[in-house]
Amino acid sequence: MQAAEKLQFTAMEHLLQSYLLENLVRPATARTYEQAVRRWTEETGMSCIEAITRDDVLKWRNDILSRARPETWNKYRRHLRALFNYAVSRGWLGTNIFSAVPPARAGTRLKKTVDVDVVRKALVFLDDEDESLRPGWFWAMVVRAIYFTGVRRRQIVELRWGDVNLDAGTWRIRAETCKTHREWFLPLVPQVVEDLTELYRRTCERLKGKPGKHYQVYNVSLFYPRYKGPELKEDQIGGFFHRLSEALEEPITSHRLRHTMATMLAVHGDIRTLQEILGHTNLSTTMVYVHPDVERMRSLMARLPNL
Repeated sequence: MQAAEKLQFTAMEHLLQSYLLENLVRPATARTYEQAVRRWTEETGMSCIEAITRDDVLKWRNDILSRARPETWNKYRRHLRALFNYAVSRGWLGTNIFSAVPPARAGTRLKKTVDVDVVRKALVFLDDEDESLRPGWFWAMVVRAIYFTGVRRRQIVELRWGDVNLDAGTWRIRAETCKTHREWFLPLVPQVVEDLTELYRRTCERLKGKPGKHYQVYNVSLFYPRYKGPELKEDQIGGFFHRLSEALEEPITSHRLRHTMATMLAVHGDIRTLQEILGHTNLSTTMVYVHPDVERMRSLMARLPNL
């Protein structure tokens, strides 16, 4: 290895840029890597990758765990370990110091869900066309789509009219929009089909013609001037749910809707089908939505002899 090449990638920031140049990652994933590197350099003041020791990593880990949840440290560790594995593979480092420090025990927490009555309340609220939540009819369609399909907000943003088959009542989840990088067809309940039929009509009306197959389905910019840009973005969905939560005085997010859908379907026992709906590659990922039945546990415990 030439000295010039090694010096070029000594800094953590240079390592990051080289890794992102070589590995095709989604923009959101790239931002997560950038955040981990920024946290490290700002909080430790260290940038030279050869100078980092196990004690430096341990000290940073303990500092993070003193103010944040274990999942935060584990996320930073996972991304920085990937960067340092890349440095080792290129011969810029001999060992990966982040592999020498284990993840923190995070425990298993129940997924945060939304009470169905809150979802119904949200839909009624959107019918009132509150100024901060316009167009209410559009956002009501988004809420129903996420609740009835369990899709992630990225998949809402990336849905194109070419992916929708109204006659078959399905839409295609494309591999590039999915964490597991695979493609499948998702069945739609009648309410979502009705919404999409109406949305297609409104879209044709605004465009004065049929949208192309690559045209975004949930394109709020087409219907309300408040939203800038040619297409709906993920952060605009996040902003809408933030405003909706404030209006309802109840926390509601796209991810909580996904968890709600999955938790409610898991009680019916067909976990394998639920796995397909959610797009999980491992059944163990779906199993987190399976919770013990409190009443069945109570009934069993009642069999204990009285004292």
